[in-house]
Amino acid sequence: MSALAVVDPKKRSSVSGPVSGDPWGVIDAWGKQSGFNLVEGGGTSTRTYQKGSGFLVAPMKAMFSFEGGSMSVQAWVAPTFFARLFALFLIPAEMHVNSGGFVMVLPRNMARKPINEVLAQLQLPLIP
Repeated sequence: MSALAVVDPKKRSSVSGPVSGDPWGVIDAWGKQSGFNLVEGGGTSTRTYQKGSGFLVAPMKAMFSFEGGSMSVQAWVAPTFFARLFALFLIPAEMHVNSGGFVMVLPRNMARKPINEVLAQLQLPLIP
């Protein structure tokens, strides 16, 4: 799999930058410590981690792509179909984790904090 596709900033938060060495050890340790489980791409250059199943809080996702010494990260929350149904589909299927706004504030805040922790460890820009 190659670098991440460009997506609407309303759907996913994105950061990127140079990373020295192999970042996967740091990312895997962060995942175990923070409750983000690898759900896709194990052993590849693009891996997706998820926290939560969507029962009480929308699943929180982070996708990391490492290619040529550069790391790209996308982060978002993905509400379940039932959560969206009960909100009359006013909640989008994917939503960024940036601060600001009132839609899905709790899951976005819950996702942003641990994702910013791994970004800091990798010396990448934080998600505002």
